[in-house]
Amino acid sequence: MSGYLFVHFTGEHKDGEQIYFALSKDGLFWKDLNSGKPVLYSKIGEKGVRDPFLVRDPKKKKYYLIATDLRIEAGKGWDAAQRKGSRDLIVWESEDLVHWSKERSCRVGLQGAGCVWAPEAVYDEHKEAFFVFYSSRVKLPGEADSKQRIYGTYTDDFREFTEPFIYMERENHVIDTTIVYAQDCYYRFSKDETNSRILLEKGREINGAFEKVESKTLDEWKGVEGPECYLLPDNRTWCLIIDQFQEGKGYLPLLTQNLASGEFQVLSQEQYEFGKNKKRHGGVLRLNDEEYDRLWKAFGEDNPVIDGLYADPDLSYFDGNFYLYPTTDGFAGWSGTTFSVFSSKDGKYFKNQGQILDLASKQVPWSIGAAWAPCIAQKNGKYYFYFCGKNKQGVSCIGAALADSPTGPFTAEKEPLLTMEFMHSKGIAMNQTIDPSIYTEGEDTYLLFGNGEPAIVKLSDDMLHIEEDTLVNLQGAFDFREAITVLKRNGRYYFSWSCDDTRSEEYHVNYGISDSLYGPIQYEGVLLAKKEDSLGTGHHSICHIPESDRYLIAFHRFATPVKKYAAGKGFNREVCIRELIFDSEGKMKVADWM
Repeated sequence: MSGYLFVHFTGEHKDGEQIYFALSKDGLFWKDLNSGKPVLYSKIGEKGVRDPFLVRDPKKKKYYLIATDLRIEAGKGWDAAQRKGSRDLIVWESEDLVHWSKERSCRVGLQGAGCVWAPEAVYDEHKEAFFVFYSSRVKLPGEADSKQRIYGTYTDDFREFTEPFIYMERENHVIDTTIVYAQDCYYRFSKDETNSRILLEKGREINGAFEKVESKTLDEWKGVEGPECYLLPDNRTWCLIIDQFQEGKGYLPLLTQNLASGEFQVLSQEQYEFGKNKKRHGGVLRLNDEEYDRLWKAFGEDNPVIDGLYADPDLSYFDGNFYLYPTTDGFAGWSGTTFSVFSSKDGKYFKNQGQILDLASKQVPWSIGAAWAPCIAQKNGKYYFYFCGKNKQGVSCIGAALADSPTGPFTAEKEPLLTMEFMHSKGIAMNQTIDPSIYTEGEDTYLLFGNGEPAIVKLSDDMLHIEEDTLVNLQGAFDFREAITVLKRNGRYYFSWSCDDTRSEEYHVNYGISDSLYGPIQYEGVLLAKKEDSLGTGHHSICHIPESDRYLIAFHRFATPVKKYAAGKGFNREVCIRELIFDSEGKMKVADWM
């Protein structure tokens, strides 16, 4: 399994009582989908939905989404919602989690019931049907007033339901029940309305006897509701989330590896993030790789464009496809050793085409690792891959590799192309020989590179050597730190480079213009800098789409949610792409879409 889908509503405001989606890889840090807007709307019944829950039907290869038919924002109030509310469920179904049927209403509440709230479902293997349960306020014979109880019913298609029956009741009202199966038992979490606490019980059968599991942790939390429980990726740890509705603080995760113990670890705010939208009562479905990718492609943000931790992206366009060559990130001290390539038809959704080089293996004889900042060039039907790596003395060098395809396999040269020793011998000022980028003009190809000071050199015709007498430092790159690149437009050369330290939120890109490829560069200003949650933006590449005046800029930023990677931001980065625009005066700017 590869991730989680959280279906939920957001509150009693315009469009707040509709269906929202959020995705997570680890079940703790979530990203809102569909730009934070509802994915599904109910236009029937109360014209609003709350408490959505999602189940997978493995036999019919379908997904069912069920929800409470209720809209408090309409102004009728909570008393009317309980005593004179809808007796229907609202149901959607889908075969792929992306395309959904029109919503339909299904009456499951008893005649005279005041409401049907917080429906959920689990598959009962013995009956080969879904057991659907929900809270409903009903006045039974002999009672002075109606009371919220949990009712149950069965269905195999979420269209026809069996006669409902009382599944659970307490001395006081009880609502918001969820059930999970673990360690040969069913565990049931419910909200006791006496004090708005969560009760935990266990039983051997869904419809059998349940006994209370004592939990000091749950007893301590008042003013909570909407419990949901799911396994985290280690397949050992259960995550119980509870909505702190009384204080308006949203969901709180509690962890345990033994539900029967009743003992939970309460996470601190730095250990989870539920996204920008406040999550109200919903359901969590665990996803496989295909499901996760499909949802992200359909509803995800434009950025990041590749899943996972990567940096220093080189974006290229060959034969109608985009290719991304990044640094593999997530290693302290930038100590990763491998390079991979990603491809895309639209420049927004990239597929991993696999690993192309491992600098810690025999593939690159001169290197011991530190695989950084690659770039790619095409010439005469061949593909030339340039990359950084440390030699056996621990000094950064630039190497080269050759392939017949942009996805490899690549064969690396036995010796590095550029070294610090060579820079010293030629009187080239530089702190590290790193961060190559490619510029091609006519039949000539150039390599720009450097840290501390930028440099440029022309490559030989075989693309695997340099013309030594063309190697010079570039002048005029204000506040230069690393990663210089150049493009030519309307007879002018546009240089851009990274400033500050990649571990800093202020890491950014400057740019300047020159009439010559060899400078000097006239500084123009900042091209790309931090904005909102996009921090530490830099180490970029610029891709010109052939036969157009369209350009894309690829760059990295601190991985999001930023709170998840509070330590080691400069080692935990993600790759983004945005439009690069030239105004009427030829000034460069980056489009606002993130």
